Amino acid sequence: MGSKMLVAAVALLLGQAQAVPGHAQEHLVRVTTSETVFAGELANIHLKWQSSPPPVIKAVYASCRNPNSTIAEELIGQYNIEHQPPQRLAWAVPKNAHLDHCVYVYGSSQHSDTEQVIGKSRPVHLQRKVKKRSAADIDNPLLQNFDALGTWFDGVAAIKQKTNSHGGVSSGASPKNASIAIVGGGISGLATALMLDSVGIHNWEIIEASERVGGRFRTKYMANTQEWAEMGPMRLPHSVTYKDDNETLPYTDHQMVFQMAEILNEMNGNDSQWKINFIPWIQHHPNELIAQGTRRHPDGRIPTRGEIEADPSLNDAPAMTSTEYESTKQKMDNIMKNETTLKSIQKDVWQAHKIAMDEGLDDWSEQAMMRHVFKASENVTDQIWTDSDYDVFWDEMHHNSNLGLDGSSESLGETHWLCIDGGFGRFSDAFLPHVKNRLVLNRQIRKLESIQGQNSALRTRLSWYPSVTNRTFESKEYDYTIMAAPFTMTRFMDLPTFSSVLGRAISEAGVRFKSACKVALLFSERFWEKGDKPIFGGYSKPPSDPIGALYYPVYGLNESRPGLIMHYRGGDWSDRFVSFSDEEHVQTVLDSIVSLHGEHVRDLYTGDYERLCWLQDQHTATAWCRPDVEQHKLYIPAYHKTEHNTIFIGEHTAPTHAWVSSSLHSSVRGSVQLLLELGLVDEAKELNKRWMGRWIKL
Repeated sequence: MGSKMLVAAVALLLGQAQAVPGHAQEHLVRVTTSETVFAGELANIHLKWQSSPPPVIKAVYASCRNPNSTIAEELIGQYNIEHQPPQRLAWAVPKNAHLDHCVYVYGSSQHSDTEQVIGKSRPVHLQRKVKKRSAADIDNPLLQNFDALGTWFDGVAAIKQKTNSHGGVSSGASPKNASIAIVGGGISGLATALMLDSVGIHNWEIIEASERVGGRFRTKYMANTQEWAEMGPMRLPHSVTYKDDNETLPYTDHQMVFQMAEILNEMNGNDSQWKINFIPWIQHHPNELIAQGTRRHPDGRIPTRGEIEADPSLNDAPAMTSTEYESTKQKMDNIMKNETTLKSIQKDVWQAHKIAMDEGLDDWSEQAMMRHVFKASENVTDQIWTDSDYDVFWDEMHHNSNLGLDGSSESLGETHWLCIDGGFGRFSDAFLPHVKNRLVLNRQIRKLESIQGQNSALRTRLSWYPSVTNRTFESKEYDYTIMAAPFTMTRFMDLPTFSSVLGRAISEAGVRFKSACKVALLFSERFWEKGDKPIFGGYSKPPSDPIGALYYPVYGLNESRPGLIMHYRGGDWSDRFVSFSDEEHVQTVLDSIVSLHGEHVRDLYTGDYERLCWLQDQHTATAWCRPDVEQHKLYIPAYHKTEHNTIFIGEHTAPTHAWVSSSLHSSVRGSVQLLLELGLVDEAKELNKRWMGRWIKL
């Protein structure tokens, strides 16, 4: 049975009831608490019933000698017992709670003010958190240290809100048997299932619209060769080394990806069929050919990245050099390329996000800041903005903390990257041994309803069409739904009416998404790895601006084998490429490769290709999320509230978005959110400690 929010009497919450403590049935229920209870944090109160409970119970924290159940500050909650008695209560412990008091449970009838003590705990050895935590304790964060705009989730506030509005949060006899629908078999849905399993929640079902798991993980092996093309994610930032002090910092949020891989490898017994191995990703190589924004050598050759670094005069003259331009650009760089800020993002991206929100950086677009704060002209503003194509400060700051640190002469440092040997598809496939028996494929949810189940408990009902031609709904009910599909898909669903902010975030006018296109061409040999200036990994830039970048493989280097070159374009260009046919897009990419490497490479092209423009993918219709101005501050807290027994997760609900770690981060938050809904505080703490607590240093 799932969690029940049991309605409280408002008068009791206001401390107005006239309680008459008694001790006639003090042993009706055995009362214990979580092993460790901190003031200002969350705890579970465990109830073991010796016989049937009275119709109404109330829990208070009071003096072990002189309890006073009418003091509102000591009220834990009041609960109407309609069917099964609660086995656990969720307790938001006040910061100023007294030490060594006891938890009392009082019983009464529904129409009587007379209460009797029916259970009492031993003195609770309450602990207070020291202001500065020791190094030995930093891996055990407390739930109240987190909030929606900062690290992730304020569980204490959630429980307090439900106590104030509903009387308290409790769990029935079998909260771990609650039925859970996880809509979406991408990485956030898969990770949520695994996390729930880890704390004993096994009655879940993943519902995936397509014929495969992995979502936007899309690895394609080409023409029965060993060559794989990443049509989705292709790299992960691992660490960064700064030039000025030679300091190397790990990207703490991305460590969660490596942690998940480590756990999956262990769960799969390091079986080679499922094992995830990371290999270096080469983001840049000195022999990359840079044909955009550069001059040619006297003999007509396109300069390499290394040659441009050695001789900056090979770059085209800047489009604008005025004093106003330089001054405005410096002011923007002081915000978005500040080394202290970038390091704070790498050390604790969640706290850095909160600081950015608190400083008002979500209140202004970059254009508005330049025009109205820095008083730049329209021309200068447009020049700086179009050079970056970012509207929101946080997005560009986050970009500058990883992709922006490319090791060039103008960069503060260099990011070290990893990828997955065999492709990111191996990451999602590694979940299959653990989810395949609770996985439904080819079921596209078209309707989500909030319904009343047995005993008037709130539930959810999901509906779908059996086929494209059969438009008669089939349905199934669950206690809770975790929606792991992107909003680009939920917007096609018939949904209940959510609160104003959450409803607007989901709506087509709400949070924004971006697109991307990729085309991979297979060649019979790796001609780019030959000659006087071989290229190993990295990417070249052809003269054609629409093509953007052409990536070379980072595996099988310097071997006698076929190879592929990948065209990758995001933003507005990818929207335009959707209008191209496969043939036209492929030929445009091939022309660009020829413009860099010569006409002879046409004969080396095998005719095999992969193409994916994500706007055309019927199960995602997007590449990643990029919220607009003020949407971080407004929308993210809304995702952290459970409405209609539905919880929204996915990279689009995380402060970072667009990365694998964003999906995993949302899975932890959504799982903890569900556990607190079920009243399972101890399990929520365990999950928090195992995941977020491993990387966040308070």
